[in-house]
Amino acid sequence: MEEAGERRSIWSLKPVIIVPQEIQNSLTNRAEYGMGYQKVIATLDTGGRENGIIVNAEVFVNAAERASQEIFDKWEDVVEEARKSQRSVISVQLVPRPAESLRGVRRIAVNARKALLQESFAAVGPAKDAPVTLTVEDEVFKRFSAFVNDRRVTAGRGLTRGTFATTREDADVHVKTGTDAVHRYALENKTPASNVFTIAPPKETNLQRGIVEPAYGEPGGGVEVIFVNGSPDGTVTGPDVIPDK
Repeated sequence: MEEAGERRSIWSLKPVIIVPQEIQNSLTNRAEYGMGYQKVIATLDTGGRENGIIVNAEVFVNAAERASQEIFDKWEDVVEEARKSQRSVISVQLVPRPAESLRGVRRIAVNARKALLQESFAAVGPAKDAPVTLTVEDEVFKRFSAFVNDRRVTAGRGLTRGTFATTREDADVHVKTGTDAVHRYALENKTPASNVFTIAPPKETNLQRGIVEPAYGEPGGGVEVIFVNGSPDGTVTGPDVIPDK
């Protein structure tokens, strides 16, 4: 009984709230802050404004709540508690990715059909001004998600604008579990990102490319890409499921 009481106290002090469907629909077509979430300032029905994140375009978690790593260990519990909230989100303002948070990578041509990415730790300018590069033929990317129903994947099996992913090369070498993905890509949601979507975009798809900075207590260091305009229908398969740990 004591444990249940403590748990209720934690949730009551740090609200999580289901985002209305209209806002969910809008968020899926707006850029991510990182793989699987958007940082926002939310206006609540009380008239108050709170800093926090919206995870999978579905649940608002305020800044105090997201400071507690344990809250994210069981995402199903977060959603359950969010549905019980008496508060509602009226509107959201997206917080842009900091200018210095996306470092560059440089492309090394291997042959006429394939390319690899190699880290280049020289700064190349703000993330929002990072050069847009084009995919080459047969490049493949991976997106790690805590959600089978990842809302960045469209009904036609494409990606929405501003969606984050990584390269197949980086994923294959460094990520064997959903927890590895959390560490490698510095994910704020600590639920293991064990659902792996594979993206095979057409040649000359617009990307921004970078290296994940350490954040949220995670080391980062992985290659990250942003699908600037998303990807067309039929380019996403999966998810395949890897072990949580």
